[in-house]
Amino acid sequence: MDTINKGLKESIPEVLSVIPTMDIVVFPHMIVPLLVLDERIIKGINKAIEQESKMIFLLASHKQESEADIAIGTEDLYSTGTIATIMRLIKIPEGGIKILVQGTCRGIASEIKTEDDILTAHVLPVFLPTATDDAELLALIKNIKTASESLVNSGQVISQDFNTIVSKMHDPEKIADFILSHITLNVDDAQLLLEQKTHKDFLGGLYNHLTQEIEMSEVQDRIKNRARDSMSKSQKEFYLREQLKAIKKELGDDDGEDIDKIRIKLEEADISQEIKIEINRHINRLEKTAPDSMEASVIRSYLEWVLALPWGIETTDNLDIAHAKKILDEDHYGLKEIKERILDFISIRTLKNDGYAPILCFVGPPGTGKTSLGSSIAKALGRKFFRVSLGGVKDEAEIRGHRRTYVGALPGRFIHGMRKAGSLNPVIIIDELDKIGSDFRGDPSAAMLEILDPQQNKTFYDNYLGIPFDMSKVIFIATANSLETLSEPLRDRMEIISLSGYTFEEKLAIARQYLVERSIKETGLDSLSLHISDDVLSDIIRNYTREAGVRELNRTIGKLCSKIARIFVEEKNIPIITIKDLDTYLGPRRFLDDALSQECLVGICNGLAWTSHGGEVIQIEAVAMPGKGRLILTGQLGSV
Repeated sequence: MDTINKGLKESIPEVLSVIPTMDIVVFPHMIVPLLVLDERIIKGINKAIEQESKMIFLLASHKQESEADIAIGTEDLYSTGTIATIMRLIKIPEGGIKILVQGTCRGIASEIKTEDDILTAHVLPVFLPTATDDAELLALIKNIKTASESLVNSGQVISQDFNTIVSKMHDPEKIADFILSHITLNVDDAQLLLEQKTHKDFLGGLYNHLTQEIEMSEVQDRIKNRARDSMSKSQKEFYLREQLKAIKKELGDDDGEDIDKIRIKLEEADISQEIKIEINRHINRLEKTAPDSMEASVIRSYLEWVLALPWGIETTDNLDIAHAKKILDEDHYGLKEIKERILDFISIRTLKNDGYAPILCFVGPPGTGKTSLGSSIAKALGRKFFRVSLGGVKDEAEIRGHRRTYVGALPGRFIHGMRKAGSLNPVIIIDELDKIGSDFRGDPSAAMLEILDPQQNKTFYDNYLGIPFDMSKVIFIATANSLETLSEPLRDRMEIISLSGYTFEEKLAIARQYLVERSIKETGLDSLSLHISDDVLSDIIRNYTREAGVRELNRTIGKLCSKIARIFVEEKNIPIITIKDLDTYLGPRRFLDDALSQECLVGICNGLAWTSHGGEVIQIEAVAMPGKGRLILTGQLGSV
């Protein structure tokens, strides 16, 4: 063996062309293909091929392929490498060459330099001394064979015949070469093996690496087995869901696209960062939940509700006072105090754009135009309009919404209203506030305290949404027939404006300007020249309606117009309506003036009484009766 090494050593030139290798260390007897693109290295290879030995020197680099954009210098190369013979050379059309080399023996570079653009080195060949009868070496070889067998059993080695071939080998160098060609080492570990001085050290290092590989393989097997054993029902469901997701994607019914749309909509919405974090948490839950599960439908419904709200969307107020005054006067007669309050608000908003919106409460008898007035205010300001009727509401959840734990849970009426209005600053009419009730489901009037407080409704909390919502820019207008049933804290939050009943003159003006024209249009008589005189209207007001508002008056005028429409259809004639005809069309008069005492009589006088429909004149009579001198009062004298 020493004779062979001596002859090989003599055939190796003293100076060899150097080829740096990236991410690989070539060992003696190993056959490796190399791709070379650098012109200086190619020139060195061409020079080596011209020589009889065709030998080159392979040196591994400290730098890896990830650092390939940084040029490699001679200081980046290891000094110990492998002398190799070029077996084949193939030129690549795109530039560069591919060579097949076989390691011959180890070598140490004593000097690396560049001559004529060729990287060369003075190389000293190194041969490991062998001692085949060494007991320790034989034990190492046996251990290596056992370790390689364990590697084969663990499935780490690809070749099926690996164990058979290793078991028949006895030369330590050939065993090492064969094993090294089948396992993967990083550059540092491989270089450390290459630099060993004896076969014992070389095989010892190889055995250590094999035992590490076996240990790693055993750990991986344990992890796989543990993971397989601990795979729970939820993990199986996740795996099946992933398969279902892939199937849906192929069918074009991908839930992931819907989630992406929700995320895009959330990013585009003008929502604070804290609320976005909370909504994103629900989106992440939706991603991890089975699309067909009940929970997924609840989360999806919740996200649809949240993103449908008008975050950051406001309508621009029409701050033209003349326009607002015109609208209010066209729609309603009188009501000077309310109109003045709205014009005051427009004036303030013109000077200061970020003030609180007023919270008004119109109190008055039925039919005085409280609800329709809210619609006119919205039209005058150019705002959206929404009406919430609280008459008979007894459940607090109607105001604050239901918690999402309940089946069929929904937000409260005010969040519904904000979604339908589509802006953060609508006019919301809270109708019949005094008819609100309470029972075991809570007190809705107490829930109204937050909504009707400008300091609190900026962060109004709905149980369904679970996030604060700004309602401070809404103009709330509550209507009530009486304040007696409203709690003191609720009354304190609102600006109370009383609407007293209309006088006879006001009713006549309203009928003339609004009600007659509306009834004529509704009965299809607007194309005909129908006229109802003031005398007829006065008689209807006095003798057919007795109310604070004009609702019954509107119905009575509508009834009269419908009778006229029937006469026109039957006789093709429009009658002239007089007071005498009212008995025919409307029936006998319902209210007759009481005969009042015109003379001063002992014990009888005229008095005034209050009712919700207006005032009455009554007779008060005092009668002397035998008794003990006590004063006895009958009826409601004094309390009304």
